[in-house]
Amino acid sequence: MKRLAVLLGLTLLACGQQTVGVSPSPSPSSISAPVPSPSASPVRPTSSPTPGTSSPSPTTVSSPRPSPAPSSPRPTPTGADPAWALRYLLLDHYPTFAFCDPDYYPVARVGGEQVNADDWWQRSRTTPEALAILAHHHEAEPLDAAQRLVAYQDHKRLTVIQLTRATGGYDFALSISAAKSQPDTTVIGTISDAGTISERSRSPRPGGCPICLEAVTLIATPSGEIEVARIQPGDLVYSLDGSGRRVTVGVARVVRRDTPGPHLMVRLALADGRVLVAAGPHPAADGRLLRDLHAGERYDTSVVASVGYVESSAAATYDLLPAGTTGQYWANGILVGSTLS
Repeated sequence: MKRLAVLLGLTLLACGQQTVGVSPSPSPSSISAPVPSPSASPVRPTSSPTPGTSSPSPTTVSSPRPSPAPSSPRPTPTGADPAWALRYLLLDHYPTFAFCDPDYYPVARVGGEQVNADDWWQRSRTTPEALAILAHHHEAEPLDAAQRLVAYQDHKRLTVIQLTRATGGYDFALSISAAKSQPDTTVIGTISDAGTISERSRSPRPGGCPICLEAVTLIATPSGEIEVARIQPGDLVYSLDGSGRRVTVGVARVVRRDTPGPHLMVRLALADGRVLVAAGPHPAADGRLLRDLHAGERYDTSVVASVGYVESSAAATYDLLPAGTTGQYWANGILVGSTLS
């Protein structure tokens, strides 16, 4: 019995030595990388990588989360006519560029410019000019009201610059303001396709803004339609009397007004095909100005199809005053008033 107790004690001693003893090192091939706990957060780098560049891998147990891709810039419009970009170069070259703003001459209208801007952009936003304006300002649709107004203001200035295709570029004509005691100046020159500007002449430009009709406008007379530039005092034309009946009357006055170089005119188109190009401040038959007519409203037995600005290089504009009670007459078949009294 004592012998059995001794054997049992020896066995327990051997087991205790194995528990507290140093285990032999395992072979290198048996080492496994520690697996991070699923709840552990990955270690992020101390600084964020610059978008579009690669960053060195951090020495951590896990890779950092990828940064979100930078947002793409708004695309630059394509398909713009290079001639409009050259007009912008001319505006930059001549900071005192001058023109008659049809929205402010002869009287500014409260809110009228924004209304015209919204209307013009709606009709013109896919034209080569509009694409050039978008490209110049690095913008894309949709534009807000302020952006549409800027685009429209650019449109009015760009349109006034006369460009005629020439070898390797364009001939241009524009007006600039001079010193206070000096007359404004009309500049004639050439701008190459690469943007090089060469002047040929400078000359004083007449003052005032156009309020009349282009010389080729046809006036209704008993002898047929005659260009307004050929009408003389005493000639017979058709007019309206106070009861709205068409009558034949003599011409009391005729006026020719020089224009300030290139300028903007209003193009009024009616749904029945009649079209008139005239100065925006020219009176309509109902007492308003032609520039204040709007598409969709009735005018002179038809409906206004469109009202917009077009460039003109006419040296002068003309108007006449028929004798009678209303002073109204037909220009290109459209009833208008007179600037004369």
